[in-house]
Amino acid sequence: MRAEPPVDFKGFNDIEGHWAQFWIELNAKLGNIAGYEDSSFRPSQSVTRAEFVTMANRFFDIRGSVEFGCSFTDVNENDWFFADVATAEKAGYISGYPDGTFRPNALITREEAAVILCRLTNRAPSSNTDSIEFTDSDSISPWALGYVKRLVFSYIIKGYPDNTFRPKNPVTRAEAVVLVDNTRLSLMVPPIYPPHQIPGSYGESPSSLETATPSPTPTLTQEKTGDKQTGKEPSKTP
Repeated sequence: MRAEPPVDFKGFNDIEGHWAQFWIELNAKLGNIAGYEDSSFRPSQSVTRAEFVTMANRFFDIRGSVEFGCSFTDVNENDWFFADVATAEKAGYISGYPDGTFRPNALITREEAAVILCRLTNRAPSSNTDSIEFTDSDSISPWALGYVKRLVFSYIIKGYPDNTFRPKNPVTRAEAVVLVDNTRLSLMVPPIYPPHQIPGSYGESPSSLETATPSPTPTLTQEKTGDKQTGKEPSKTP
């Protein structure tokens, strides 16, 4: 079931005390996210690939025309996500699988989300040889490792209180909001959240510094990097 945007946001009935409550409410007020007809947000519900792309388009105000169509064999004009997937493909930040599918209803994993967010903001995968200090970093797919590193080193994505990253875990709706919002805010000039104030591990509540009121007039810029892409392109791509 696709979430429907509320006409006038009056709050969600299932996020009180949730670690991501601030970001969920803020972005609902901005019109970046929506809840369900029963006034719930369902923060722990997993996100599909189509839903994640739709959220990214809204946060970054990416618009396009469906007249160009969509090349994925499993994305049809009568699908609710057709316009968003077609727009994202045209924007160049998503790609499908070798068999020509996009698999819109498959749950998006944390490592897949990292790749999409890097491509969305023109961030090259990091070639830094420094390791990322997660206890399960060896389980990150080789095709995603450089992208995960880029977001970790850019203070956009973090792990869990037990110091795991859980790359194959589906992204929850709450995590998706924070991930996409962190990515958007990291490009602001001046940045709304300096790196040391970006929210910490998932499951933790933000400090008062991390919930500062955003400036109303920041502008977006693309991150510059001196890293060069290395290695082969993944055979499976988000």
